[in-house]
Amino acid sequence: MRKTMLKLMGILSHDIIATEAMANELAGAALALSDQPEAIAIRDIAVSKRVRVIELQGKLAALREDYAARFPLKL
Repeated sequence: MRKTMLKLMGILSHDIIATEAMANELAGAALALSDQPEAIAIRDIAVSKRVRVIELQGKLAALREDYAARFPLKL
């Protein structure tokens, strides 16, 4: 169980980083194309990616809390 939770935390962390990077790229593309009609659609996708990052961060925080409760540090 411990290894599975750690692996899932790693996957979530990676997904957060990748999704945030994608959102940044999309936001940059929307800015570069600001005079084009496609810019609004690209910006909207970037916003949805940022929302997804927040969702993933919440899942990671909950998983970390559960992990800490199940496997407390022994000092």
